[in-house]
Amino acid sequence: MMNKISLNIGAKVYFENREYEISKQISTKEVLAKEIEFPYEFKVLKIHTLKSMPEKIQEVDISLYDKEEWEEANKKYKIIKPLLTGKRNTKKDVEEVAKEHNTSVPTIYRWIQDYNSTGTLSSLVPNLKKRGGPKKNRLPKEDETIIKAVIDEYYLNSQKYSIPYIYRIIQEKFHNANLKPPHLNTIRKRIDNLSSKEVTRQRDSSKVTDTWGTPGKNPRGNFPLELVQIDHTPLDLDLVDEENRESIGRAYLTLGIDVFSRMIMGFYISYEPVSFFNTGQCILNMIMPKEDFLKQQGVDGEWPIYGLPREISTDNAGEFRGIDLTRFCEQYSIEIDWRPVGRSFYGANVERVFKTLSSEVHNLSGTMFSNIVQRGNYNSQKNAAMTIGEFEQWFTELIVNVYHKKVHSELEMTPEEKYMEGIFGLGDYPGTGLPPIIENTKFLRYSLLPSFERTVQKTGITLDHVTYFSETLRKWIVPQAATKKGRSKLFICKRDPRDISKIYFYDPDIKEYFELPYRNITNPKINLSELRETIAKIKADKGDTHSLDEMTLFQTYKRMRDIEENSKVKTKKARRKKSSKNHLTKKLEQEKKLVKEEIEENQEELSKTIVKNIEIGTPELFSFDLIEEDEV
Repeated sequence: MMNKISLNIGAKVYFENREYEISKQISTKEVLAKEIEFPYEFKVLKIHTLKSMPEKIQEVDISLYDKEEWEEANKKYKIIKPLLTGKRNTKKDVEEVAKEHNTSVPTIYRWIQDYNSTGTLSSLVPNLKKRGGPKKNRLPKEDETIIKAVIDEYYLNSQKYSIPYIYRIIQEKFHNANLKPPHLNTIRKRIDNLSSKEVTRQRDSSKVTDTWGTPGKNPRGNFPLELVQIDHTPLDLDLVDEENRESIGRAYLTLGIDVFSRMIMGFYISYEPVSFFNTGQCILNMIMPKEDFLKQQGVDGEWPIYGLPREISTDNAGEFRGIDLTRFCEQYSIEIDWRPVGRSFYGANVERVFKTLSSEVHNLSGTMFSNIVQRGNYNSQKNAAMTIGEFEQWFTELIVNVYHKKVHSELEMTPEEKYMEGIFGLGDYPGTGLPPIIENTKFLRYSLLPSFERTVQKTGITLDHVTYFSETLRKWIVPQAATKKGRSKLFICKRDPRDISKIYFYDPDIKEYFELPYRNITNPKINLSELRETIAKIKADKGDTHSLDEMTLFQTYKRMRDIEENSKVKTKKARRKKSSKNHLTKKLEQEKKLVKEEIEENQEELSKTIVKNIEIGTPELFSFDLIEEDEV
C-alpha cells in the first residue's frame, strides 16, 4: 500500500527494522530521532530510508471499488476530517461530531484509527464481507438518478431555490414514476455532502470574482503544498533529433507550482500531446523527493520540495477529468479544482511562471518568438540545437539553480527561502513541518498509469488488438460453458503508453500487480503512438479494423518502420517520432532502475532481519511479500 509516513514531531517510524520517535526536523532531507527501545540512542535519519512498518495491509487497487463503496468512504472522511487536524480532536469534539451525524462515538474513533493507519481514503472503504454486505437502506440507482438530476438542475442554480421547494419537485417526479419518495432528511444529507466550493460557484457566482486565482490574491496558498496549480504549454523552442541533429519541432511542457512559495514542484516534457498521462507524470515528479531525478539529469543542486499537495488546480478539459486522476486524488485526500474553460486567471500564478521561464527559453538557439515583430527574419528550424534530453537537463538546471534562487518581486525573497520559511517557521510563526513521504513508489507509479477493465480469455487479455499472456492468468481462465451462464469477470489492467509490450494485471486475490508480456514475444516493442498510427494506417487502407488481427497489425508496423529507416532523407515527422520514442524509452528505463533498486533494498533489509532473528534464536514465523522483478 502506498502509505504516507508522517514526519511530524513525535511520529513513530522505522529504520533498519528498529522503531524510532522523531524529535526534530533538521532539514528537508533529515530528521533527528530517538530509539524507542534500549539503548535509546539519538540518530540523524535520512527521510528516504524511513519505513512505516504498519500492521500488514494488502495492496488494493482503488479502481476495484465500486461507486457506492467509494462514496461511502468519502462520506466517512468528510465526517472525521475536522478531527484529523490535531486542533479539534478532544473527547468532547468527537462526541459532538458523533451526535451531529447520528453516529456512535466508538464508530467515529474506529474511522479515525482506520484512516490514520494508512493516511489514505481506501482505508475507510467498508469491509462488506465482514459486515454483512451493503446496507439494506441504500437507495436504488433509479432513485439516486432522479435525486441527483433535480439537485443538479434546481439546487446548483443561481436562482437559489430552497430545499423544501426542491423536495416538492422530487416528490412530484417520484410520484410520476410510481416510486416511493425519499424522506426530506435524505435530500438534506445529499445536499450537505455537496462540495462547498461547487455550491458557491453555482449558487452565488458573484462571490467567485475575477481576482480569485490571480497572483497575490488567491484565497488559498497560505502555506506550503496547500494549493498547486498545474498547466500545460507548447515550448517556444524548436528541438532537434539525436541522430541527425535536425529540427523536429516543439515539445509539450506540463508544470506544477506551489502557489505559496512559487517553487516549481514538478514538471514533465514530452513530444506526445497533453493527456492524463502527462499530468500523472508531472504529479509523480511533484510527489517524489528529487535526489534521484537530479542525479539522472546530472544537475548539482538542491530541489527540496516534495509531497502530497492538499489541492490541485488543473484544466477542465475532458482528457483530464477521467476516473483515474479523480480516484488517485480522493485516495490521498487531494482536492481537485477544475479550472473553468476560458478563464485563465484561475491559473494565473502558473501562467506567470510560464512567462518568466519563457523569457529564459527565448535566449536559446532555435527559439520561437511570440510575435512576428520579435521573430523578424530569425529561422528557428535552422538555428535549432537542443535535443529533448538536453533541454530537460537545461530546464532542470534553470529551475534548481536560477529560478528558485532569484528574488521574487511579490514575495520579496526567493521561492526556495519562502518554502523553507513555510516548512520550518520564522520567529514566532511556526512552520508546517516536513510533509509525509510515500512508501512503495512502485505502487504509486502504477496508480498514475491509465487503467482498463478487461476479461481473461483462454488466450489471455486483449487490448487494442494486442494479446497478453502469463501463467499468472491460468487460474482466472473460466471454461466457455460457465461464461454462457453469467457475465465474465472484469479485471483491472494498467498500461504505460511509453511501452505497450507489457501490461500490468492486478490480481484481486493476491492484491498485487503482475507483468503480462505479449503473448507472441517475438513482436517488437512499440509505444502507444506507434500503435495508434499503425491502426490508423490499416483503417485508411481497408476502411475498418473490426476484423484486424495481431499478425496484420505488427506486419504493417514493420513495413512502415522499414520505409522510414530506408529513406535517404527522413521527414521531419519521422525524425520527431524516433526522437520521441528514444526519449520515452530512456525515461521508462530510468524509472525501472529506481523501482528495482527500491525492491532490492527492501529484500536486503529483510534478509538482515531474518539472519538476525536466527542468530538470537527468536521463534518467529515469517510471512513477507517478496516482490520479484524481471531483469530489464
